[in-house]
Amino acid sequence: MKMLAAVVLSAFVALPAFAQSREYQGPRLRAPDATDQIIVRWRNGAQTTLAASPAQRAGKLTASSGLSIQHKRRSSSNTDVYKLDHAMSGTELQAVLDKLNADPDVAFAVADKRRQIQATPSDPLLANQWYFLGVEPAATHTDEAWDVTTDSTGTPAVVAVLDTGVRPDHPDLTNKIILAGYDFISDARVGNDGDGRDADASDPGDWVDAADRATSFFANCTAGNSSWHGTRVSSLIGASSNDGVGMAGAGWGTRILPVRVLGKCGGFDSDIIDGMRWAAGLTVEGAPQNQNPANVINLSLGGDDDCNAAYQSAVDEITGRGTLIVASVGNDGIPPGTPANCSNVLGVGGIRHVGTKIGFSNLGAGTDISAPGGNCVNNGPPFTDAAPCQYAMQVAIDTGEKSPVAPSYTDRVTRPNFGTSFSAPLVAGAAALMHSVNPRLTPDQYTTLLQESATPFPTSSATTNTICRVPTNFVQGGECICTTVTCGAGMLNTKAAVNAARKPFGIVQSTATINPNVAVSISGDTSFAAAPRTVASYQWSVINVTGAAPTIADAAAASTTVQVSGNSRFTLRLRVTDDAGTTDDTDFAMVTATPPETQTAPPSSPIGQSDGGGGSFDWLLLFLGMLPLALPAFRRRKVANGSAGRSHRRRRREHFAE
Repeated sequence: MKMLAAVVLSAFVALPAFAQSREYQGPRLRAPDATDQIIVRWRNGAQTTLAASPAQRAGKLTASSGLSIQHKRRSSSNTDVYKLDHAMSGTELQAVLDKLNADPDVAFAVADKRRQIQATPSDPLLANQWYFLGVEPAATHTDEAWDVTTDSTGTPAVVAVLDTGVRPDHPDLTNKIILAGYDFISDARVGNDGDGRDADASDPGDWVDAADRATSFFANCTAGNSSWHGTRVSSLIGASSNDGVGMAGAGWGTRILPVRVLGKCGGFDSDIIDGMRWAAGLTVEGAPQNQNPANVINLSLGGDDDCNAAYQSAVDEITGRGTLIVASVGNDGIPPGTPANCSNVLGVGGIRHVGTKIGFSNLGAGTDISAPGGNCVNNGPPFTDAAPCQYAMQVAIDTGEKSPVAPSYTDRVTRPNFGTSFSAPLVAGAAALMHSVNPRLTPDQYTTLLQESATPFPTSSATTNTICRVPTNFVQGGECICTTVTCGAGMLNTKAAVNAARKPFGIVQSTATINPNVAVSISGDTSFAAAPRTVASYQWSVINVTGAAPTIADAAAASTTVQVSGNSRFTLRLRVTDDAGTTDDTDFAMVTATPPETQTAPPSSPIGQSDGGGGSFDWLLLFLGMLPLALPAFRRRKVANGSAGRSHRRRRREHFAE
């Protein structure tokens, strides 16, 4: 008898842990955007200007720019540093530089910006967190994203961790803002805390022993020590960082919302779905309203069946409210199951440090992107100090085998840690950093940016020649070379995703369907820029024209019209530019067709409909590209399969690296 629905998608070897340390290096600061200095190089042929006094050269720049510019010092025989009359950035600064660069005597004029050492946190275990750093091919470059944002200012993102709960006494979590979560486990036997649902989302332990397995309720469950799984996942997303203690999290200020849905031997679908809905701010009967709706939900859990109607309905509600759902794909070497394979859930696969698929990771439809999941290039366990597991995932845990005893961390010798459970929170943490620079992003926009910014998979490997294949009636349980069909868009690149989120978003709107020679309204006025930037300009154009050339009434207006005189295929492009000079292009494919002059019967065509009377009919202007052409081929919609007759109860599984 299969008892419970969801399984945790990870493993670690449970032996005593020890922490490593390194010298505290102190906080590192971000560079400011504004500057009141510029560097100007004069052309070698500008002899008159070069022979003039420093004050005269400054006067020449003052006349060109309209600012009061003062000479500060000479760097070389043809290069000077100048002081502006006030600090500036963005389009204001660029406008000044453009004026100066237009001077025929100027070789170049550039901003003289401050640069700082990179924003590396002081947490002593960071050296073990290879997946945040930029050395290994599959590393996420999160340390470089920290130079842009650490999610520590403004209103940090809320990431809900639906898991076994958290250990709030852990120093890497107790020093953070752990929001008031909820325990949604309705069966006290699963909850292991003596009661059903309540406001205590702390983790009491989820061990299963021989006494449990002697009961009918836990008979088919796997015996094992407490996993402290929710604490492990939470620490990757938002461990208290830059405090000289323990490890770093992806978002230094990201707030964790613990939602307890897994206990002894997993958790029921109904509890998980209620927890998902509550986390997003939806009403759940019997539970208080969540006062801190999540921007991102992390689900490091799952089964191996198709997405059912209950999960898909919850996902649709949640994403409709603007919450991104991130889920690990599983550790069986088979296609992803629920909830990762639900439509509009961002499924995350696991890759090794070199970018090949980890042997245990699931793959195929439902995998949207991949991220490190930990692996060992040497044999083991057991591991030794001389031959540790080199690429384990550093996470926070408790030392208790059953009930909590003391906070600690995994390591690479006695307690290595790996699984797709830890691939998903790396993506959830990246999304939190994206939210900090652009809180207006929708779930679809998060997904698009994460996929488009992903690092391509390596096409060869020194350790395998096997190309990943989508499992059908076999298990793809070994290391293999990823493709976009099997492992998603590519490898998570947090730095690139954060930078992509800082760009403006061009959005084209039009609801009209018209005949040729009729102007149709098009609007880009719902386009937006990343805060605190604003959209400064709009530019409409057409490209890839076949047939009649379209006419745009006002190419620089936020809203305008487009008209075509006859048959035409073309791409309508909207370019939006923000006040920092950053641009975004949005393309839409469009088609028009003129009706024949005479027609006695309606032709068979997918783009016209007969009026039923056998006469002529209008051909419509079709906005065939209401999905942007820029969306790459790997953006596919997952189909929910409501196979109500199947059992959705699953036993917990333990998975270990190769």
